[in-house]
Amino acid sequence: MINIAFLLAVTCVMPPCFVVVPNAAGPPCILYHCLSILYSLSMPFTIISVTGAHSGVGKTTLCALLLQDLKGFGAIKFTKTSLFTSVTDDPGIISQEGKDTAVMLQAGAERVVWVQSTESGLEDALHIAMGRMDGLNGVVVEGNTPARLLNPLLVIFVMGSDGQVKPSAKDLPGRADIIVVNSSGRKGGPLPPGLRPAEATQTFWIDLAGRQGEIDKFLAYAKKYTRS
Repeated sequence: MINIAFLLAVTCVMPPCFVVVPNAAGPPCILYHCLSILYSLSMPFTIISVTGAHSGVGKTTLCALLLQDLKGFGAIKFTKTSLFTSVTDDPGIISQEGKDTAVMLQAGAERVVWVQSTESGLEDALHIAMGRMDGLNGVVVEGNTPARLLNPLLVIFVMGSDGQVKPSAKDLPGRADIIVVNSSGRKGGPLPPGLRPAEATQTFWIDLAGRQGEIDKFLAYAKKYTRS
């Protein structure tokens, strides 16, 4: 039987900045148990998943919009890898100029964790990353795969007005509570053909680069899902 007091003590003394998750086939590390317990004790809080039609569609910019408006929120950035899994909140890495994690930090995230992971190691890595969010009101998680593994209260799907969606993201419009169409030209209208959103899905047209469009409406609607 695991001694919870011992696990909490171990969590306090182990270095928090960087964790390499063990191979999924091997035994889970003590730190994973510790953070999982802390995570479960601190829940529930609001998990917002920001997903996208393809790379470069504007997910990080949308995360920044949310983090500027939501108080007491952390952020998790997911990057898919093929060989290793790691979880870091080292300020020297997170705040490096040009990184998406730096954008999240500058936008107002209380804490930012960068998860780099293979598909097989992601579930354990997300548990560790969530453990770093203890005491916050919620977390904004960028990445498509985490939306399928977590139980987000709000799922946002970002796409362009051209309607292009990569094959691996075809299921996400149907999971989304909000679809944001990133468009500098069109300001509204029907969604591009081929999408199958849920009946209750709300759509907002925003020029993310220009910070124009239905931003206020989008933020007001998203905020209904939070305690912020």
